[in-house]
Amino acid sequence: MFRLADRKEVAMVWTDHEDDGLESLDRGLKVGNVLYWLATIVAAMMVIFVVADLATSWAQGQPILRLFALLTAVLVWLIGRICRSVSA
Repeated sequence: MFRLADRKEVAMVWTDHEDDGLESLDRGLKVGNVLYWLATIVAAMMVIFVVADLATSWAQGQPILRLFALLTAVLVWLIGRICRSVSA
């Protein structure tokens, strides 16, 4: 049978990771990350409106894809990426 006395106890060692070089894993709220996510949300909303406009114009018989709006959405997203990488 299995007895509690036969089990080996394993000591858990809790270490402080300050000396491990893990300070780059800071999960704090940074301005660059906030700007990136705001830019991503704005760009996604722009793409959603372009797709909705395309669906509406397609239903009317003249499908028009707004390339300028899509390029602007990509530019907004890239600006957010730049903000994130600069503040990191």
